[in-house]
Amino acid sequence: MSQLSQNETHRNYQKFAVRRIAKEHQIEASSLREDATAQRAEDRLRYLTATDALTGLANYRRLSEAVESEIKRSERTARAFAVLILDLNGMKRINYRHGHAAGNCALCRLADMFRSSCRSIDTTARFGGDEFAIVLPETGASEAGAVARRLCKRLSDDREEPRLSMRVGVAVYPEDGTTNETLFQAANRALYRM
Repeated sequence: MSQLSQNETHRNYQKFAVRRIAKEHQIEASSLREDATAQRAEDRLRYLTATDALTGLANYRRLSEAVESEIKRSERTARAFAVLILDLNGMKRINYRHGHAAGNCALCRLADMFRSSCRSIDTTARFGGDEFAIVLPETGASEAGAVARRLCKRLSDDREEPRLSMRVGVAVYPEDGTTNETLFQAANRALYRM
């Protein structure tokens, strides 16, 4: 791919990302550039500190807060919740063959699929480079497994190029862990067993 077409692809990706985020948060593009009031600036700062800049999903900080909140709620209600860790397969290959802009678009495609497939009470987050996490309130092991299978099937049915696939690890509170750390470790162990 020539440098010119890579730059054009990157510019198109940036325009797509700005439009998607603006639409998602019902913010006009002009208000993204000029936060006139102190309240808007504070709201925007709060959003930025809790959001992954590329995908628009929650970031690791917001994910940790969501798990802590669910642990406290589950302690009060004695209801389980699940954490899914999802790892995109072949990200290095996508970046090498198609360029980093295509890799970024692949991450955004995955994020869009999560948004359209999850409930409004679920927290979807970018956990790391090509790893994502979903917190599923009031969800046991069998339901979480069904969500994981449904997400993998939906991704395998997607015919857009480059083709994407992922692995999923599931952990359920309190059976698999009672803290942020132990839940993430259990989900990661399940991911690598897959």
